[in-house]
Amino acid sequence: MGKVTIDTCNVKLDERCCMDHAGFLPGDYVRLAVSDNGCGMDAKTKECIFEPFFTTKEIGKGTGLGLSTVYGVVKQNNGFINILTELGQGSTFEIYFPRHLPGTIHVEDNKQVQYDESGSETILLVEDEPAILEMTVMMLEEMGYKVVGAKTPGEAIRLAKTYGGEIHLLLSDVVMPRLSKITLTF
Repeated sequence: MGKVTIDTCNVKLDERCCMDHAGFLPGDYVRLAVSDNGCGMDAKTKECIFEPFFTTKEIGKGTGLGLSTVYGVVKQNNGFINILTELGQGSTFEIYFPRHLPGTIHVEDNKQVQYDESGSETILLVEDEPAILEMTVMMLEEMGYKVVGAKTPGEAIRLAKTYGGEIHLLLSDVVMPRLSKITLTF
């Protein structure tokens, strides 16, 4: 039986550490490490895993979009990924996100500004997995947001057209069944 371990911690990366990892920058980070005791990867596979549509699975058994999507999300949030893997020894993906102190945001001139941590906006949430939809609605509502939940893209379009108030943000699953593109005008 396989084993997956998830670990988080705060880390400070210095210049010496960053020299050994291309693209890493010194600073304070939150590290999310996901490890397994699986078969690991050879060097050739490791080089390709973040490429869109790369997969080691049989045709029809996977799209190869999972890790490329993760890579995109991490990069969009000024983070980076380190992979520790060896054939027969499993793999560890270390994801580093810049650390921000609660109640502050960093602006261009490096001054810290206080902000209100509770939301008041309306979010249209589209998620086809019922458990994830329910959990995300609950979490966002606890933070003060009004959430309009939809299980399908079609339902989201209908709700967006008929909703009586203003929708401030569309939050959607990356891959939705039966729809490859969604365009909404608010």
